[in-house]
Amino acid sequence: MTNVDEDRKTRDILDDSEFNLILTKAKKNECEFLGYRNPAILCMLRITGKRREEIAALENKDVWVSRGLLQMNFILLKKHHRKKLPDGTYAPPLPPPEIVKRVSIKDPLTHDILEYIYYVKELRENPLYFWPSVRNVFGNYVVEFDKGITGRTVYDVVRDSADKAEIVAWPHLFRETAGAEEVIKDSSLYGVYKVANRINVTERIAWNYMQRHALNVIKRDYQNEDQIP
Repeated sequence: MTNVDEDRKTRDILDDSEFNLILTKAKKNECEFLGYRNPAILCMLRITGKRREEIAALENKDVWVSRGLLQMNFILLKKHHRKKLPDGTYAPPLPPPEIVKRVSIKDPLTHDILEYIYYVKELRENPLYFWPSVRNVFGNYVVEFDKGITGRTVYDVVRDSADKAEIVAWPHLFRETAGAEEVIKDSSLYGVYKVANRINVTERIAWNYMQRHALNVIKRDYQNEDQIP
């Protein structure tokens, strides 16, 4: 397994060909359940750019299909500063906010997620967790429908699949890729809003994404203009 701390210095985004190769490796699993679950985890990371803990925390009730849309209700686990009161004490922490992400089921990246949903329904009608945990017991894989996964599981799914594909990748790279994707689509001021909305960050952080990736957009457009006869 590659060193994630060193990897962060080597790249900004994951391109489509690399993602597809990682996805292919994730599907080749000796455990049939993981052969469905792990690709679905990768696709959800790629579509949403969510934090790994937010992906892991999904319950079965948080994901559904309606009116041609795959809908995902995430609990945002970003850090919040507690408000200090006039008497010097702090107000009780607010419950983490929730947000629903909607993606058309025509998006190719929803295919593996939908296949996973239908596969799980054949095994268990209404499991509590969207991502049940899997345990290896003497070479036999046991699906624990009463136990969900952790953010570490999401990390391992990404790293293990990427290592099999001989590609450097980690969960946060999917978040960086989602943010950069919005900049590439729209490098205007409105693009900042799109970044903030896509991965649920503040405008200040969205501006950081814009500054980090807009230069590449400018270089690309400039080179394309030079190629016009």
